[in-house]
Amino acid sequence: MERPRHPGWAVVGAVAAGGALGTLLRWLLVAPTPETGSPVAGWISLGLVNLSGSFLLGLLAGISSRRTLPRWLVAGLGVGVLGAYTSLSAVVVAASVAPAFGVTGFIQTGSPGGVTLVAGLAGTLLALAAGATLGTACAAAGLRLGGWSSPVEGNASGGHRR
Repeated sequence: MERPRHPGWAVVGAVAAGGALGTLLRWLLVAPTPETGSPVAGWISLGLVNLSGSFLLGLLAGISSRRTLPRWLVAGLGVGVLGAYTSLSAVVVAASVAPAFGVTGFIQTGSPGGVTLVAGLAGTLLALAAGATLGTACAAAGLRLGGWSSPVEGNASGGHRR
């Protein structure tokens, strides 16, 4: 097996700097939000951040398919900024929801624990399906806005012209 080629220090540095910037951006969005005491607000925030991150990543991919951008810039913005922006949101929500809904506390909230567990599983699957559908739609909108051309529109490479 061949060892993967090092991406280069410019790419590594851009991803690291982008990660710090994405974390800061996400924190700046969360910091002014008043504490509602409701875990639902955290889940809504998580959804909005991940959907906007999907859109922005699609936009970046669309733009980079039409223009030659430096590799370090695309990696820094995509993996660094947007990766940290969306990943931190998951950490923030998990940290805020976990104390409110410990596993035993969650099961005890319903009349029979099994009903609550099944309802929770159904809600999780529904949220997963909605997130995947909406995330894909946001990414597609970003790709379109960024100028991505599909193979159907005459570019057999799916929009990449490199």
